[in-house]
Amino acid sequence: MEPEELRRLAVELAEEASRFLMSVWCSELTEVVKGDTIRADLKAEEIIAERLRSRLKEYTLVSEESGRTGSGGYVFVVDPLDGSLNYEHCIPWSSVSVAIARPGSSRLSEVVAGAISQLGGPTLSFARGQGCYVNDERVSPRPHPRRIVFTYVESLEDAIRVARLFNSIKGLKLRSLGSAALEIAMVGLGRGLAYVDLRKKLRNVDAAAAIGLARECGARAVDASGNDVDVEISDVRPLGDLIVAHEGDLNLVLRALS
Repeated sequence: MEPEELRRLAVELAEEASRFLMSVWCSELTEVVKGDTIRADLKAEEIIAERLRSRLKEYTLVSEESGRTGSGGYVFVVDPLDGSLNYEHCIPWSSVSVAIARPGSSRLSEVVAGAISQLGGPTLSFARGQGCYVNDERVSPRPHPRRIVFTYVESLEDAIRVARLFNSIKGLKLRSLGSAALEIAMVGLGRGLAYVDLRKKLRNVDAAAAIGLARECGARAVDASGNDVDVEISDVRPLGDLIVAHEGDLNLVLRALS
């Protein structure tokens, strides 16, 4: 399949799971099963897996809840519910993410299409070499001004680093909204200046589709040293630090954080 066909498949999968999650919004399915996992999370993953079984003879599914399923075929890196804490508390900011890589692919950089479906909102998607989309409309990143930095830190040391960033670039506003995929995608689309996550908690399933979209829109996704982020996608793997921004903004952010 060509990247555009894969983009449409990613949109179909993400939107079907998103519609289900909206249909059980604020219901008993928001009960926690284990850790951050809720019942609706598991059901959304099952919906995506069932759709893949009906469409493809062979595929590999790497998902937050089940890890790796299958081998061979196209690789699907899925987060069936990003922003589960928001969802559990009936806060309307969460999403379903689906990233797709070609058969034989093993790296994040090899993802060629993906979609992030915001629950109750638009679907953001991309196909490598074909651009980025909001629903069915191809879009370009918004130009300046961009003042929002999506920020996640836990240690005092990292909080001080972020404070230096806000001191060095006047007028910035900090937001921590609870869905990494949506926030990374917003930076790619030019709706935020940067995404800065220094917790080392994100995994490939959390951000594969969003990083692919951001890169297709011209942004970069790097670690705190400025190295392009690229990890295995054959199973669930940590990403480490993650900073996403467009080139000129990225240099400013990295200097301030160093």
